[in-house]
Parts: sequence; C-alpha cells; structure tokens
Amino acid sequence: MNNIQVCTGMSCKAKFSTYITQRLKNDIKFHNIKNTEVSETMCMNFCKKAPNIKLNGNIEHYMTPVKASELLMQRTNYKKPTQKK
Repeated sequence: MNNIQVCTGMSCKAKFSTYITQRLKNDIKFHNIKNTEVSETMCMNFCKKAPNIKLNGNIEHYMTPVKASELLMQRTNYKKPTQKK
C-alpha cells in the first residue's frame, strides 16, 4: 500500500498544497492506480521547504502538482497502456 500525505500547514497551504492533493487524487482515479491512498496532514515542520509531501515515509520538498504527479507515477511503477494499432 502506498501512503501519500500532503502537508496542509500554513506555509504549505499558502503555496497551494490543496492543489497537490487534488491532482494526486485525480491521477489515482484517472489512471486506476491501486493500493494508493492520499490524505492531508498537519504541519511536517519543513516550512521553509514548502510545500511538502510524505510518500511511504519519505518527505519530499518544494512540491508542485506536476512534480507530485510524476513522483506518484515513478513510485507506483505506473506504465502507460500501449496503444493498439
């Protein structure tokens, strides 16, 4: 099970961490990624490096929705379906 926590402390929220949460949830649903859960959490105490997420216990800093999405795809070993010809 992949566990992703998005910080919603003041500094992270001011840098739009709520958009990161929404992007990750949308990606999981759109790509039908299994065994992955996204939740919000209070301050992780890395305010100067905001916004922050914790993925399976590892804290990642300076996140954007796109960076978080790319990280999700890498860590879940998501592979795009091949197009049929």
